[in-house]
Formats: sequence, structure tokens, C-alpha cells
Amino acid sequence: MGCFLRLLRAAVRSDRMLYMRTVPAADGDLTARARIVAAALDRFAAHGYDAATMRDIASHAGVSTALVTHHFGTKQALREECDARVAGFIAAKQDAVAPSDVLGEVLGTYGPYLARMLGEGGAASDALFVRLREVARASIDDGAASGWLRPSRDPDAQAVALVLLGVAPFLLLDRLAAWAGGDAEVALARLAVPLAELYSDGLVTDDRLLAATGLVTEEAR
Repeated sequence: MGCFLRLLRAAVRSDRMLYMRTVPAADGDLTARARIVAAALDRFAAHGYDAATMRDIASHAGVSTALVTHHFGTKQALREECDARVAGFIAAKQDAVAPSDVLGEVLGTYGPYLARMLGEGGAASDALFVRLREVARASIDDGAASGWLRPSRDPDAQAVALVLLGVAPFLLLDRLAAWAGGDAEVALARLAVPLAELYSDGLVTDDRLLAATGLVTEEAR
């Protein structure tokens, strides 16, 4: 359950960042190149890859468009650098924290960017999704091995579900905020209780949902 609540807190934290203004530069790097990457993460998250412009990214980074072109050449190359930054962050966290904490850390830092890029499709988005699935599966395996998470009949599908649940709040923050009187943090705090109940106790009191999937036969019931 702790993993899922960390995902909610990640969504709150990233909503307050809006979008990526506090993404840490690698190894404290505050060079122009690092500022450009941070600005690209912000602009791609806010507007999408197609709508974000090199000029807007340069302005957000406080540099000239010519300098962005000098460092990266094309917007596609800059997108690839952003994805590499996310991949490097995942690798570093996998070496530093428990597997069950990695997905929350990744979404807490790069959630808006990931939500936008995953929604736009393409080979790069496919690669990001595969990486997040792997992180989620490691979290599930760790939780099952340590005894705090019930093993799933289909852990691969469970990993996909976990990624979907982790990304969804970033796609719906405006709607959630409107529901809670304009404050996404209040909305997610309210959701924490029913979600904790759902994950800890379940929602239904019998096995009819499992039966509907074919996982429970009439004989077994």
C-alpha cells in the first residue's frame, strides 16, 4: 500500500513544481546545457513535443536559440537527451533506494513529462513505457518477496496497472482540483483514504469480479 500512497504524494509534489522547475541537474550541473535540458523537460511537459519550440525552450533556459542549436542541433536530439536524463535518474535510484520506492521517485520528479510523452506515442514513448513497466515490476516483486504485497495472478499486468495508476493523476490534476474547490493537493489527500481502503481491504465482498474474468471457475466457487 505504501507504494501507491507514495505515487499520490508524487503527483501532489509535481503539481506544485508545475512543470519541472525544480528538476535537479545531474550531479549539481548548473551549466547552460543542463539548464536547456531542464527547460526542455518543462516545455515538453507543458505543451507537448510538437508545440514546444526551440525558441521557447531557449527563453525558458535563459539562453539564445543559437546556443540550444549549438548544443543539441535539433529538437529531436533534445528530446532524446531528456529521455536519457530520465533513464539515468531511474538507474541512479535503482542503485540508491528500495525497488518499491523507485517508481514514486521517478514520477515525483518527472511525472508531468512522462505523462505527456507517453500520451504522444512513438518509439521514444514506447521505450519510456517499457522502462516504467520494468520499474513497476521490480517494485511488485520486491513487495511480494517481503510480504507486504499480495502476489498477483499476472504480475506483468499488475505492473502495467501500477504505471497507469501512477501516471493518471498527472493527466487529471485540473479535473481533480476543480472537484476539490481548486486545490489538487486537497483532492489527492481526500483520495488517499479510499485508495488506501481499496488497496488494503479490497472493494467487493465476494469473488464475482474474479469469476467474471474467468480466473475463478464455478467448481472452485
